[in-house]
Amino acid sequence: MAKFAKTRMISTGPIVLRSASRIRSGSSHLPGTEPKRVQARAVKRIFDRQTGELVGWLYEWNTGSLVPRWKSGAREDVVYD
Repeated sequence: MAKFAKTRMISTGPIVLRSASRIRSGSSHLPGTEPKRVQARAVKRIFDRQTGELVGWLYEWNTGSLVPRWKSGAREDVVYD
């Protein structure tokens, strides 16, 4: 079953907000700061809801943040699969 999510634009690009529970209590970064993004892996495909066309991929970074990578521009009405 596909899940639906909204993205929002900030200065670093579209970001899907992650839950605080994804941060491990034993992590080495200081409270209130994010560790540097080093590695990412594709975890979902992003499809246009109307056409079913593949429009991007959702990547999960080593920091736990989820960031969409669009093929040609950000879309709003999408489905994550």
